[in-house]
Amino acid sequence: MRKYIILLLSLCLVSACDYEEINTNTLGVSDAELGPLKYSARFLNMQQLVIPIGSPSLTTGPGNDLQNTDLISSGNYIGYFGNNNNWNFSLESNWNFADNRMKYAYENFYSKIFLPWNEIYQLAKNTEDPTERAMMEMTNIVRNVAWLRATDVFGPISYTTAGDGSIAPKFDSQEMVYKTMLADLAKAVDLLNNISYSVLAKYDLIYGGDVKKWVKLANSLMLRMAVRVHFTDETLAREYIAKALDPKNGGVIEHITEEAKIQNSDKMPLLNSMIASIEEYNETRLGTTIWAYLDGYSDPRMGAYFEKGSYGNRWSPQKGYFPIASANTQPKKADATDSYSPIFASKPKVNSGSPLYWFRASETYFLKAEAVLYGLSEGNARTFYEQGVSMSFQENGVGSAATYLNSTAKPSVLTSSLYKYGYYSHDLSIGNTSPKWDDYAGKLTEQEEQLQKIITQKYLALYPNAVEAWTEYRRTGFPYLMKPMDTSAPGRIGADADCRAPERFRFAPSAYSSNPNMSAIPTLLGGADVGATPLWWVRPNRPQQPTQ
Repeated sequence: MRKYIILLLSLCLVSACDYEEINTNTLGVSDAELGPLKYSARFLNMQQLVIPIGSPSLTTGPGNDLQNTDLISSGNYIGYFGNNNNWNFSLESNWNFADNRMKYAYENFYSKIFLPWNEIYQLAKNTEDPTERAMMEMTNIVRNVAWLRATDVFGPISYTTAGDGSIAPKFDSQEMVYKTMLADLAKAVDLLNNISYSVLAKYDLIYGGDVKKWVKLANSLMLRMAVRVHFTDETLAREYIAKALDPKNGGVIEHITEEAKIQNSDKMPLLNSMIASIEEYNETRLGTTIWAYLDGYSDPRMGAYFEKGSYGNRWSPQKGYFPIASANTQPKKADATDSYSPIFASKPKVNSGSPLYWFRASETYFLKAEAVLYGLSEGNARTFYEQGVSMSFQENGVGSAATYLNSTAKPSVLTSSLYKYGYYSHDLSIGNTSPKWDDYAGKLTEQEEQLQKIITQKYLALYPNAVEAWTEYRRTGFPYLMKPMDTSAPGRIGADADCRAPERFRFAPSAYSSNPNMSAIPTLLGGADVGATPLWWVRPNRPQQPTQ
């Protein structure tokens, strides 16, 4: 009987069958008899839900999920992507946080991953078996990579009481989520540092059961979170920056071979979920903000991130890369019968096996640079900054960054009648910075412009991790963004007219009627449950981008 179950699981690795099916017990074999195999399918499923991805046969499912979390929302707000559609002005792309879309978003960021995590938790929470305890901590790390995205989009989430069986979960403030999650990551590191063998190797799509790399991911996530909170809780930041960077705790991600990514492999056939939106829907294209930086800086990552376009013939930027304004006034999905159709703008460069990244080595160096800049860690901020840029160039296979790091160039100005459906212009060079560390525009203090440089280059290196880039913008006020083409968008979330991006998603209004504990959300947020309410880690002196 056990051999049959093992064979079934092996077949599911090849066919990417649904985890609910393989966890439905039709053979009378108990979880106790299965041993660690009872976790395998659930663990496989969890990994595919952090940043939505799925099998080649499920293109539109994960593709739609990724649109909701990254492509038409956060990636649109941060200017990574522009949209060849307006969806009748009814979606988050237009800053219209409709009930059904916010319910869908909470499912994608939180609820879907709760189910397999909770099943594993209920099975393993009282185990004394070292391997099962290690597996539980690896599961918790995956959960926390996902739920960090959830809290950084919504604010309050159910964390401290998750898994208690309540049908009306209580929510925690984002401050409580961060403090508890950091402690949980430290606990995972302590336990996993005592494991010297592989765990769930056949079912680990990220590190193939290499526990030491899971330790590095946990420490890197700890560093990400600790640096994020230093403007609002310096004591907490110092404690966990020190833990994360202490070599005795196992180290952080500093090399390409240690990066956390998910992609098609012999272990599990997967399809990059951006492809549905780029090719099947013909909707996701190059955004204006990232275009302005990459074009203005003559950044060779442009060709690594995007393909050349062929948009019309009256506006021809150097190098042939054509962006779409990352706001939403264009007509409903233009087609290919017009040479000015946004379909012909530059596509993100993605193939079926392209990874989706949870954490890249370049991010570690930018986090270290910011920590040193504010006296939270030792080292040289310039050195870490330049290592971050160089690592990003290495990650994208575009050669040396030496010349780039001496550039005093500024972002490109967009001043054309670029769009058949309307005029748009923006000078992103105003008050902006260059890649060269000691080249200062003089509009900010030296420390502020150094932070601007760090976050701007971090923004370029994080691509296409849109939620993370949106979070860093909201936290720091950098990088400067192109203004929305749709000037009515800020009003839809209760924001001022000069708002460049929403602060958060709101909760679906219908959720309040099904869970009485939702009434605490405004108190936990410190403001109304609207898209304009800033989250806990937003710096109190966040700079205002120059207007034009």
